[in-house]
Amino acid sequence: MAFPSARKDEIGKIGSGEIIGNVGVVSTYTVFEEALKGGRFVKMNTAGDGVDLIDASATPTIAGVAKREVSSALEDGGTYTAANSNIVDVIESGVVTVDVVGGLTIAKFDPVYVENLTALDYGKATTASTAGNVLVDGYFYKEVDTNVWAIRIK
Repeated sequence: MAFPSARKDEIGKIGSGEIIGNVGVVSTYTVFEEALKGGRFVKMNTAGDGVDLIDASATPTIAGVAKREVSSALEDGGTYTAANSNIVDVIESGVVTVDVVGGLTIAKFDPVYVENLTALDYGKATTASTAGNVLVDGYFYKEVDTNVWAIRIK
């Protein structure tokens, strides 16, 4: 059987909450707030032993992006609950797909901020440097679908 020799340089249209490639740091938490969404940023909880939803906190410590759990019932747009998972994987660095606030004009290498102002968009990536949003050490890399971008987190 012959295999094609051409290489695909495009990132396929995948949902948010996926790590791209095999380089990155992923931490696993057994303590997490109900309703975390894969593909959105999460913050450390006040005890420092788990992760919580982004919620307009004054100075949240961003833990990373909740990874979509492909081996459980959690699907794109789904949420982590005690009923469907006992762990949450959080991508701390690498190239990862994230939900993005709708209606933005984004260019490759734009800085990434975490939406921390609008309840409907909490935890999504944005380019808005508005006071209250949180700057992440990373940049937008490539759009992979409508309101889903691959970002590089350092």
